[in-house]
Amino acid sequence: MSSTERLKDFFNEQVVEWRAFYSPLAPRTLTAQCLLSRQRFALQMVEASVPHGSKILDVGCGTGEMAAELMRRGYDVWGLDIAEARIRSVHERFGADRFRVGDIEHIEFPDNTFDAVVCLGVMEYLDRDEPALQEVWRVLKPGGKAVISTLSAICPFHYMDRVLVVLVRPLYRFVKYRMHGRQLPGPEPRSRKYFRGRWLRLLRSVRLEPEDWLCHCWGCYTLPRFFGQAYLGRASDWFARNRALNWLGSHQLVRVRAVK
Repeated sequence: MSSTERLKDFFNEQVVEWRAFYSPLAPRTLTAQCLLSRQRFALQMVEASVPHGSKILDVGCGTGEMAAELMRRGYDVWGLDIAEARIRSVHERFGADRFRVGDIEHIEFPDNTFDAVVCLGVMEYLDRDEPALQEVWRVLKPGGKAVISTLSAICPFHYMDRVLVVLVRPLYRFVKYRMHGRQLPGPEPRSRKYFRGRWLRLLRSVRLEPEDWLCHCWGCYTLPRFFGQAYLGRASDWFARNRALNWLGSHQLVRVRAVK
């Protein structure tokens, strides 16, 4: 099975859980807190540089949470996602006109179509960056903006996670699944981490000029229910633009401009 097919299967299985992360009634786990923070910062980046009414493509639109917020702010939103189950969920909310199954490496829109592209939680799962970035550049109008998220390679909590995966996860999975007779979940898709300097240079090489950048979300994912983890993630939002401290964050956001 190809990496693309594995990714489709994984996200097709996560529709209900994914929507629950954004529910105001859901417990604030670290994952939910990071997703909400990412959405809020991405919206700020869009609104700071893209006029209301502009045409925006949400690549990796998931179950439509970001698209819904952009629509509420008056944007003309279209969406793509690789997982059929997620697109079916979006169709139930918004209709089938503007949301379709699609691949960021082969975006089925003409050149110079969109004023902005939002791409959250996508790049780190790809085998390579350049094909996707070139497609984002292609569908943007001259001077169009893109807001793209990646995972940070220097976040110290990432290395704490790696240690805990070896030491704790086998016992955690035994207690949660095998002792209760539950089926073990399939493996999560591999995700890549990015060094800020190298990432910004790559963006410039494909004519996407960085304009704004921040880093947020402190916390250790291996034990998402560990006391205080969600609060720590929330506290990191205060330092998202503080270069002295935000390097501790696990999530990066950059806004770029298409140079044509």
